[in-house]
Amino acid sequence: MSKGKIKNSIWLVLVDCIKIYFSNIDKFILYMLFPVLGQIIGLILAFGLGVGFADRIAEKATSMSNALLYVFLLTIPGLLIFVKAFWDYMVAYVALNSMTEGALTTCKVYDFQSHREVATRRAGKYILFLMAIGILSCIATFCCIIPVFGLIPPLILWIYFILVFQVFTFEQDLSIKEYFVKSMELVKGNWAKTFCLMIILGFFSIYIITMGVTVIFDYLNLTDITCSLFDIVGKSLPLEYINKALRYINQPVITVEMISKSIFTSIVGIIVAEFTLPVRSIAYTLWYMGLSDSKGNEIQNLEPNRPKKQRKTKKKTKTEDEDIE
Repeated sequence: MSKGKIKNSIWLVLVDCIKIYFSNIDKFILYMLFPVLGQIIGLILAFGLGVGFADRIAEKATSMSNALLYVFLLTIPGLLIFVKAFWDYMVAYVALNSMTEGALTTCKVYDFQSHREVATRRAGKYILFLMAIGILSCIATFCCIIPVFGLIPPLILWIYFILVFQVFTFEQDLSIKEYFVKSMELVKGNWAKTFCLMIILGFFSIYIITMGVTVIFDYLNLTDITCSLFDIVGKSLPLEYINKALRYINQPVITVEMISKSIFTSIVGIIVAEFTLPVRSIAYTLWYMGLSDSKGNEIQNLEPNRPKKQRKTKKKTKTEDEDIE
């Protein structure tokens, strides 16, 4: 598919995205295994060891500070696994863009390490870039809570900044501020299309698959068994007092089963969202390439005829030379 077609239709972007993803699905799943499952395993290990041995440590420890120290030491292995997996997942935001470019040129996805190096060889700058995104995300969340701002302004800016990872990947000489500025320049004039692309990708790659997984669990009668693992969270909450307040305002009460089901659905949604990151990265990379090509052509069309300018400059220089003589 030509870039000229990409810039005019999000549907062609989605079609090419599906082709690239499913023709390399085994490689993408393999690449995402540790970044996704490593985070889950790390948290389970840290939480399990810390909470599981907390009572025994409290009985044998000579002081509260020693008990807390021992619990913290038990959580370190799990936390290290989580941090490594989380870093690999953030690197994937850049590596997958590079893989998409490789898939377009060679029709194959291979040599994961070389694609990872697009981010890791600029690790310091990438960390600062991620911190900038984190700060902006916190500001956007804060604005959503304040009634004066609401959800609309943060959403508008979010769409304008949605291509920052692609800009970071392919335009490495820019500063951190310029990554955001360039993303805004690309999306400008294509905000509605970019918004529709985001909605479609989120709906099909996250919502539909998440619902599909929960339906499969229900069909295999695994939902209740899995949800029971999270009952400890609901039982630790003062639901009696919470439900008393809810009854007072004529609202439905909250049960332990409801909380466990909500946690289960959220975890499935997170896992699905992380495993389907390649789909969204591919689509946004194709969209970035199309918009970059489109904006580049617009700039070239607006430029004056350069040869005429050069001739005028030469004549002027010749006259100045005669005056000097």
